[in-house]
Amino acid sequence: MRIEHDSRSTGRVTGWLHPPLLAAVALCLLEACQPRAPAPERTRTAIAAAPSAGRAFRVDAAASRFEFRLRADGPLASVGHTHVISSHDLAGTIWLQAPPGQSSCALEMPAASLLVDDPGERRTAGGEFAEPLDADARAGTRDHMLGERQLDAAHHPAVSLQCRAIRVAGDSATVELAVTLRGRESVLQVPAKWRQQGDTLEIEGEFDFRQSALGLEPYSLMFGALRVADLIHARFALRARAAS
Repeated sequence: MRIEHDSRSTGRVTGWLHPPLLAAVALCLLEACQPRAPAPERTRTAIAAAPSAGRAFRVDAAASRFEFRLRADGPLASVGHTHVISSHDLAGTIWLQAPPGQSSCALEMPAASLLVDDPGERRTAGGEFAEPLDADARAGTRDHMLGERQLDAAHHPAVSLQCRAIRVAGDSATVELAVTLRGRESVLQVPAKWRQQGDTLEIEGEFDFRQSALGLEPYSLMFGALRVADLIHARFALRARAAS
């Protein structure tokens, strides 16, 4: 996903920047982060059918989260921002089988419910992500993220996640995860740890992926002098409960 930047710096300037050039950059960035029309009302898409074999666990949205951390890149990266995008509204089912390598999942992440640079999320992330961003910057970034040139939430209201293959080693696994974004399917290799206790299933992990691997072009300004880094770091923690 391509996330816009505004003009406030999150790091130290490592070189001297001519004032007129800095003013031009600031103007461009402020224009890029101006709020647009409200994001479309959230609608849920149907989660693709998955095999019914195995024990079904429904994802507990209130106890689950997905987080994406983005950084600025390019020669003018010091005048850009880091971003923390998070989801606490995952829905879907995990089918746990024996052996667990034959398990599967079908999940969705509603685009309109994504949190953009929430102050609490940024504080939790810490380090270079901890600096708060003002409300106008957050709203502008969110509008652009949901817009037709990026997630296009009006036509594709959710990101679909499906487990295609799982390689298990003890309590760890590598999941071949099919991601459908803007109607285009891509496959990521996602490491995860899992634990089952009675009727509760917990899965967590973190991994890096490239926007370009999902068919997205990172946002950039001034012929790439300031851009969002292609590489994104993702973290997730899922809790699911056995279906009755």
